[in-house]
Amino acid sequence: MKGYLYQSKTNVAPLIDVSLIIVLALMVMAPHLNPTAHGVDLPPARASDVSDSERAEITCTLDGGIFVGEEQISLQDLRTQLQTFFEQNPQAIAVVKADRGMMYGDVKKVIAEVEAAKAPRIAIATRQHDTLRGARP
Repeated sequence: MKGYLYQSKTNVAPLIDVSLIIVLALMVMAPHLNPTAHGVDLPPARASDVSDSERAEITCTLDGGIFVGEEQISLQDLRTQLQTFFEQNPQAIAVVKADRGMMYGDVKKVIAEVEAAKAPRIAIATRQHDTLRGARP
């Protein structure tokens, strides 16, 4: 008598389909599963509403130069000059522009001086990434 050899094969296609549906459902539901416990009403962005008279531009160059507007200034004098500006313009914004090759610690020192000058708002300037025109990333 001849014996039969049985081989069981598992069809994994339905298992993969169900798994993908579950993953998709979790991706759709995930943002709604963990609402914040604190109601936060975020303010609208107002960077475009700021006039030039209400803006203090602090520019940091790669060679260590610090400029307020067009005037070069030392890091030690930055706080005192900005304090008088912010006292006269209480709604002003400080815009810090730094070369992307600068060390983070150097930029942090400048931002700390701007904060110490009691700037009501501080913004860090960036440029829009434009790969279509061949700009460097």
